[in-house]
Amino acid sequence: MAIIVVILIIWAVSSKSPSTTPTSTEPIKVASLLSLTGGASAWGENAKKGIELATEEINNAGGINGRQIQMIYEDTASDPKRTVSVFQHATGIEKVTAIIGPLNQTETASVIPLIEQTQIPSIAPGFLPVQNRTNLSNPVLIWTDAESESGQLAEYVYNQGIRKVGVIGTLDAWEQTVTNAFVDKFKALGGNVTDVEVVQPSASDMKLPVTKVLATKPEAIYFGTYYQFVNSSKEVHNLGFKGKLYGIEVDDYLAGETSQWTEGLQFIAPDYYATDFIKKFTDKFGVAPGMPAGQSYDSANILFSFLKKSTDQKEILEAMKDFKEYQGTSGKLTISSDGRSHLPLAVFQLNGGKVSKIESLK
Repeated sequence: MAIIVVILIIWAVSSKSPSTTPTSTEPIKVASLLSLTGGASAWGENAKKGIELATEEINNAGGINGRQIQMIYEDTASDPKRTVSVFQHATGIEKVTAIIGPLNQTETASVIPLIEQTQIPSIAPGFLPVQNRTNLSNPVLIWTDAESESGQLAEYVYNQGIRKVGVIGTLDAWEQTVTNAFVDKFKALGGNVTDVEVVQPSASDMKLPVTKVLATKPEAIYFGTYYQFVNSSKEVHNLGFKGKLYGIEVDDYLAGETSQWTEGLQFIAPDYYATDFIKKFTDKFGVAPGMPAGQSYDSANILFSFLKKSTDQKEILEAMKDFKEYQGTSGKLTISSDGRSHLPLAVFQLNGGKVSKIESLK
């Protein structure tokens, strides 16, 4: 009788196990929300390449517990309204497990309510001020804190002996942040900000604002802008300014576009690259990585590290709460207790359209 009971128990367990512990071979869907067209398309394409490289590496290594990553790229077109639309498509139609992106500060702000509503894990190689975030652990933000970065550049400029700076920025959210933070810090150090000109990101003529800045006789110009970097720096050159030039996060595209008139310009950006990322990227795409390829590559790998532990969204969100540091392409990323992300920073210089590092900052 005992033997019969044992046999029945074994049969019952074995007959139920396939349905209670299924082994899925379906791909894991992840959406990347990137600015592939519009004003920030150069950044979006760099980000896409970084994510492609990370995805290829994880899939070639067997995927996540035998499941391949299916990366779905959604174009935000640098537009917050479109960002909301593609977010809804990714989560509602594609039923993705997680999101990478967006890149742009305004785009990120536009989907914060949706991230909170859907509770979908999100890793963004972007920045958003902590005061604009409802949840400091979702999304995980990989881009270095813009206010801290701009403050460090202001200190660097002041320590170079510069005391009078003219500033050019735009009404883009991130560019307003880096402009205001630089101005506030430079003034706090005892410097004189002679003029601040803030224009629309799409402005076509920068002659008037640049003329106003130069009329105040600054020793240096700070470009707190990506959108108007080309136009404003060209006007500064055309109007014969001979002082120092400074900027923030100038990539290879901007360096090449302005090579004839930004010789010697110094800028601050995350220090790159601390790993063999440049070689891997160049071998695959035939070009050197520009910003934010490294941060996007790290974003993908951070997400994959969560997925290796669990593909359950609730469990991923719990793991994200404990995420505090990561050794990535630009060195050690740390997230402080107040939710700010920090990366090692460096000062770079433009020479002949090429970027070279001057010094790493502490």
